[in-house]
Amino acid sequence: MLKKPYGTKLLLLIIFSLATVFFLMTGWKELASATRELFGEGRSAGESLVYFMGRLPAFAGEYLIAFAWVYGLFIASLIFLEEKNPDRTIAWLLVLILLPVVGFILYMFFGPDIRGRGYFRKLKRKNRRIRRKGDQAPDRAGIKGIDRESDGKTANLLSKSARALLTAGNSVKMLLNGEETFSAITEALKEAKEYIHMEYYSIANDKTGNEIKDILIEKAEAGIRVNLIFDSVGSWNLGAKFVNSLKNAGVKVHSFLPVSFPRLRRELNFRNHRKIVVVDGVVGFMGGLNIGDMYVSGEPGMGFWRDTHIELKGPAVSCLDDIFRADWVFCDKAPLEYGEAPLPAPSGDSTVQIVASGPNKNWKPILHGYFSLIANARESVWLCTPYFVPGVPLMTALTVAAMSGIDVRVMIPHKTDHAIVYWASLSNIEELLRAGVKVYRYEKGFIHSKILIADGSVVSVGTANLDARSLEINFEVQAFIYDSAVAADFIAAYERDMEESSQFRLYKWRQRPLRQKILESAGRLWSSQL
Repeated sequence: MLKKPYGTKLLLLIIFSLATVFFLMTGWKELASATRELFGEGRSAGESLVYFMGRLPAFAGEYLIAFAWVYGLFIASLIFLEEKNPDRTIAWLLVLILLPVVGFILYMFFGPDIRGRGYFRKLKRKNRRIRRKGDQAPDRAGIKGIDRESDGKTANLLSKSARALLTAGNSVKMLLNGEETFSAITEALKEAKEYIHMEYYSIANDKTGNEIKDILIEKAEAGIRVNLIFDSVGSWNLGAKFVNSLKNAGVKVHSFLPVSFPRLRRELNFRNHRKIVVVDGVVGFMGGLNIGDMYVSGEPGMGFWRDTHIELKGPAVSCLDDIFRADWVFCDKAPLEYGEAPLPAPSGDSTVQIVASGPNKNWKPILHGYFSLIANARESVWLCTPYFVPGVPLMTALTVAAMSGIDVRVMIPHKTDHAIVYWASLSNIEELLRAGVKVYRYEKGFIHSKILIADGSVVSVGTANLDARSLEINFEVQAFIYDSAVAADFIAAYERDMEESSQFRLYKWRQRPLRQKILESAGRLWSSQL
C-alpha cells in the first residue's frame, strides 16, 4: 500500500505546529469568546449546532481567525488521514478552500471515508474462511497452461495481491451484447438442479428483469436454492414489490450495503459493481452487462448498447462461486447453510484466474494485473473501456509501451451516460496520441465492454472500468484468461468494433475549440473523484 513520504508528513507537521503556536499567541481570546457564545446559556449540543448554522455568516466574520484556524485544522487532518490517492486529496483541498461551507457539506457526503476502509477490513477474515483455495500459490498445472513467461509473472502477481487461484482446464465462451448474453444466462438458469447464485450491481424492474425474476421464482418454488444479491444504489429503483415477490417464493435476497443516513458517506462511496451468475457450481457468467432492457435494445439518446460477457465452465467457476459466498457472508453475517459444490471437472483448455478487488483489499489487484500486462507486453496491448480515467500508473504504462514500439490501442465511446467522466476521458487523449497510442471512438452506439488483450495471448474481461472508482473503491471482479485461442476471438470482435469507430488524429485533435479544452480541464481536475 503506497503511503505519502514521511518527509512530506514531517514538513506538514512542522508547518501546522508553527501555525498553531501563532494562533495561540494571537487568537486565543477570540477562540475562547467564540466558544462561550456557542455553548453559553445552557445550550445542548444540538441547540448549539442550530444556533451556529443560523448565525454562520456573522459568526464567521466576527471570529474570523478562530473560524479559519478550526477549518484549517480540518483540512490538515484530511491531508494526514487520506493517504490513498494524493490527486484526490488535492482536488478535495481545492473544493474545501475555494468553497468553505459548500465544500465542507460536499466532503461530508461524498468525500473519502477513512473509517469505512477499516470497516471493510473485517471482510478479509470472512473471505479467508470462505476462499481457502486462494491461499495457494499458482499450481504447476496452471503454470504449464500459460504460454509465456511474462504471463506467468502476471499470474504470480495476482496470486499474491488478490489470492487469486490459477485454474487450468476451463472453457471460456465470449458473449457479445445483451441478446446473446441473456439467452445463455436464462438457458442455464432453467437447467439449474441444485442452486443458483446471482449478484448484480443493477437490476431493472422491466421486461428483462421480470423475465429473470420469473425464472428465479419458478426454480425456488421447485425446491432449488436461489440466492440473490443486488447493490442498493445501482438497483435503487428496483422497488419493494419486485423484491417481495422473490422473497415470498422462497428466494433469499440481500441488498448490498443499504444506504442509511448515519453511514451515508461510506455507503455511497463503496459499491458492489460485480455481475456474477453461478448455476450448480458448474457454469458461471460474468462481465459488463447488468440486467435490464437497455442492455438488449439500447437506451434513448445512447443507441445500440455494445457490451461483453463470458460464460465459464470448469474449475474457475468455483472461484467465482467463492466470491459470491464471501459477499453473502458480508450481507447475511452467516455463511450459506449448504457447502460448496465439488470442484468442477476440466471442461476445456483455458487457464483462468478470477480476480476480486475492493476496499477490503490491501492491494489493488485489478490495477496491478492491468499494469503487469501492459508493462510486460512485447507486441500489442488492445484496450476497451467505457470510462477512461486511468490515473498516473496506467497512463504512464500505456504511453511508455507505445513509445517503446508496442502496438497500443484504446477504444472509448463516442456517446456517454456520465458527462464529467466523458470530459475527463477526453482530457487524456492528446497525451496518448503524442505517445503513439492509436485511439478509437466507437460511433455505432455506447460501448460498455471492459477488456484488455495483451500480445494475442491473454485477455482480461469483467466489470472494472478504467477509473479510480473501479480500480480503488468499488467491489469488482475480473477474469484473466491465458489462452491464445480465446484471445483470437476477442481480437476478431475488437477489429469489428474498429470498423464501427473513428480514429483520433493528433493534428485535428489539437484544433478542438477552447470551450472543449476548458471542459476537459474541469473533468480532469475532478477525475480523481470518479
